Amino acid sequence: MKKFNRSLFVISALFAVIQFCGCNFNLTESKYLDRPDVDIIGSTYQIRGSFINSKTESITIFRQNTKNANSEVERVAVIYPKGIEDKNDQTFVYTDERVMVDGEYRYYLIFTEENGTRNRTEWSEPKHINSGATSEDKLAYNTSGAYYVYDPSTMQITLNGTVTPPDNSVITDISNYKPALVFKTDNKTQTFTVPGDNIDLVDLKSVFPEDFLYTDVVLLGIVGQKVETNTQDPEIKKSLSWTKISPIQIKNSAGNKLDFIRLEIEHGNPGIDYSTDCDNEQ
Repeated sequence: MKKFNRSLFVISALFAVIQFCGCNFNLTESKYLDRPDVDIIGSTYQIRGSFINSKTESITIFRQNTKNANSEVERVAVIYPKGIEDKNDQTFVYTDERVMVDGEYRYYLIFTEENGTRNRTEWSEPKHINSGATSEDKLAYNTSGAYYVYDPSTMQITLNGTVTPPDNSVITDISNYKPALVFKTDNKTQTFTVPGDNIDLVDLKSVFPEDFLYTDVVLLGIVGQKVETNTQDPEIKKSLSWTKISPIQIKNSAGNKLDFIRLEIEHGNPGIDYSTDCDNEQ
């Protein structure tokens, strides 16, 4: 009887260990890549990571201020590994100064490969910072009271009101940022720089690519966008940084808000066939 009880105890203990190990494995298993390294250096966050795949096209950095339970995930920057100066360097370092004072930020990355595959990392651990911007207008364009008026006949938007960039008290190189409008369709969200930096009058026909035509397009807001290029080849981008997005509406000529716009460019009538081609000619 004692031998039976002892055997039963061993089996039960073994089962408990297997159960514990199984649960522990499930708790730590993740479909995401390893989190980036994030440190606070002075009044900035420093995000560090590595890329092993030589086919990595870009690395997008995202951020969230966990001090606010309703804080949205913000786009911070894009790193282009092919623009890194040292071709043997498989790491990157990005410095983010565009944060609020007394914030508690965490970051994650999305790696995009040449074939379009996108894989993200885990969130980094939130870290508190004592310095930073004291108000949102230090990090974003001021769009208070401003809106765009859309003219469907010309497919242009005209700014009503004034939009001003942040000063250089936090974003010290704000003069290197150019205004860009953020538009969204059902399956794409992209920034578009404004020709000539003129945000007062924007011809959307000259801005939108083909896949933004004949579909519902929403204007999410305006950002400042800074591009850094490779010193050896200025045609190769090294990184792209964004200010915090500022929402701005589009209205019609009557002053009513438009939830979306739709560019349907008219084409002329088809011509008359004048070719000599035929499918069954030998």
